[in-house]
This record gives sequence, structure tokens and C-alpha cells, in this order.
Amino acid sequence: MNKLLKGSVAGAAGVALLLGGAGSFALWNSTESVNVGSVASGTLSIAQAGTPTWMDVSADKAASAIDDISTFKVAPGDTIELTQVVEIDARGNNLRATLSYDELSLAAVTAADKALLDELVITLDAAGGTNVTRIGSTETFAVTPATSTSTVTLTVTIEFPDTVTGATNGTVDFSALAFKLQQNDRL
Repeated sequence: MNKLLKGSVAGAAGVALLLGGAGSFALWNSTESVNVGSVASGTLSIAQAGTPTWMDVSADKAASAIDDISTFKVAPGDTIELTQVVEIDARGNNLRATLSYDELSLAAVTAADKALLDELVITLDAAGGTNVTRIGSTETFAVTPATSTSTVTLTVTIEFPDTVTGATNGTVDFSALAFKLQQNDRL
């Protein structure tokens, strides 16, 4: 009986171990795949399209093209414009973004450069693209989703007010001017 009792206790301990997680029971299960489609991500990008153009649009003279902006010297009272066409791709059902220019992309190294940059009045305008609209009276534009790429003409107006008495011998490098397209709130 002692052997029978020991065998029963050992068998019960084995069953208890199996029930306690050391093993498992096979349970019924089933899996079915259903064809419900796929999820794809959208896109948000801006790309230069074509060559930028510069114009002297000062009020005291007829508008004229500036062939080489690096040789043009602004004086108080001058207004010049940069026009650049860009392609904006904004696809995403709930996508919302803003378009602006990056003030930090304008290089002013010396004290004279910084004085000139401080005096310039820089504004941005955008035309074209049914999904690009100005936000109030700011230099920022709302970009909403579109089903295709939008062609947008950006115009940066740089005014050197005639009230400026300083800011001579300065240079502001616009060669690295960047336009920002940044996702923000969702629709």
C-alpha cells in the first residue's frame, strides 16, 4: 500500500503541475483571414520647380529684372521680389500643415549684416494651389490635403524702408532661403 500511496501522490503532483502552468491543455481555436483592404500613409513634401527670379519693384521706377542678385546693392527705399515656383504634395485624409519661410535660413554674419537684416521688411505671398490659403494677415499659409501635387508660386518681397539711416555695408545671404512645410494640427 505504501507503494500505491506513493504512486498516487506522485501522479497527483504531476497532474497539479500540468494544471499549474508547467504544461497546457489543447483548446479548440480557429482563425479566418478577411479581405478588408490595406492602410497606406500619405505624404507631405515641397520641392523647387524651376529657377527663381528677382525683380526690382521699387516704387520710384518701373519694375525691372535683376540678372544677378549677388551684385545688386539695396538702398533705403528699395523693394525687391524673389519669385519661386514650388510643388507641394500634401496627401493624407486628416493632414493639415503650414507653409512659411524659415527666417533662420537667412545668413547675417557681421554686425553690419545683422543691422541690415533687422531693417529689412520681408513678406511672403503664395498664389495657386487650391489647397493653400493665407492664415489671417500672417506670412503663413494653411495647406490642406489634395489628391495631386499643387503648383504654387511663392513671392518673397524684401523692402528696405526709406526711413533707415544706418545698416550700411551689410550683406544678407538669401542663397539658403528655405520654405517650410510643416505638419501641425489634424483636420
